[in-house]
Amino acid sequence: MKLLPCAAALLLAAAFLPACKKPEPPAAPPVPVSVTPVVRQNVIASQQWVGLLDGFQNANIQAQVTGYLLTQNYQEGSLVKKGETLFTIDPRPFQAALAQAQAQYASAVAKAQLEQLTLQKQTQLYETKVISEQQYQTSYQNTQASIADVAAAQAAVQAAQVNLEYCTITAPFDGIVGVAQAQIGDLVGPGGRVSILTQASQIDPMKLNFFITESEYLQAFDLIERLSKIPAADRKGRLSIKLADGTQYPEPGTYDFVNRQINSSTGTIQVTGLFPNPQGVLRPGLFAGVTAPVQQIDNAILVPQKSIVELQGSHFISIALPDGTAKPIPVKPGPLQDQWQVVDGPVPDGAKVIVEGVEKARPGMKLNAKPWQGPPPPPPAGQTAAPASTPAAPAAS
Repeated sequence: MKLLPCAAALLLAAAFLPACKKPEPPAAPPVPVSVTPVVRQNVIASQQWVGLLDGFQNANIQAQVTGYLLTQNYQEGSLVKKGETLFTIDPRPFQAALAQAQAQYASAVAKAQLEQLTLQKQTQLYETKVISEQQYQTSYQNTQASIADVAAAQAAVQAAQVNLEYCTITAPFDGIVGVAQAQIGDLVGPGGRVSILTQASQIDPMKLNFFITESEYLQAFDLIERLSKIPAADRKGRLSIKLADGTQYPEPGTYDFVNRQINSSTGTIQVTGLFPNPQGVLRPGLFAGVTAPVQQIDNAILVPQKSIVELQGSHFISIALPDGTAKPIPVKPGPLQDQWQVVDGPVPDGAKVIVEGVEKARPGMKLNAKPWQGPPPPPPAGQTAAPASTPAAPAAS
């Protein structure tokens, strides 16, 4: 039997149809990612401001008496000890004034002694009715006046002695002394051409003054009050500063005090911290970026900062589910804690957050999860930090 040409073509196409069907694409390999457990703990949150360094104590070194500057006994910009001589004023006029005051004091003492002897004799004569009461009273009053003259002369000696001591100008505290404002031979003092001779600052410890807003102050009040009640000797380092060249200052600082009132013009209040300065690196007038604790967040959620992804103004993290797939969770980032960050969102307890490879981990995709080897989370509030080299605890995939 002969087949029609059309029928033959159809049979031929049907015979070759299975051979032309495309094979199923191979399943996508699991996405390699690194994961680490989400951390829940109490956190002390910090904020950053710009502060100005100042000496713990600052003093204008002034001449208290008028005279000619005789010597400068320090090197400008050098460290000095309390009581160390900085300048001397020509003492000769003050030595002469002291000698004169001492002579007047001796004269007053001699006169008072004579008046006392006279009063003793007058008293005997008055008791025997030899002299009148008026004569007795006159002698008595003269004696009292001479005693008062002795006291005045003694005070004059003390004043002259003080003025003579003022000729030697000493450091009021351990610290650094600046440029001299007067030259040898200048007339200095309250009645001279120069009154302030130089400035001195105590630079260990150093003050750091910075200003926070009203809302920041109200947020930080409870924590600052709690920290300020800890004895200074027991305070742990809680403030840190970064200097103008970008280096982190190695010595931590502590809160010292909060000023008494809000500045009505700026809406800010001054906060002062103290920083040890044993090497003398910090100087008054330096600007520094300060990071200071402002709030304690209880049971905060911490994830590595690099695990947070931003997309069109929203933030999310991805977690590895028990079935080996990824699931994105929207979060709101909070304060930074080293390389970890506080987040707020519906993050389940015990979740494992994807740290590396998160950009490839689509929802529902299979994961090849390995533990993330990164820095550990910061210690909970009130505990000391672990060594920086300690790796994060491995997370099971």
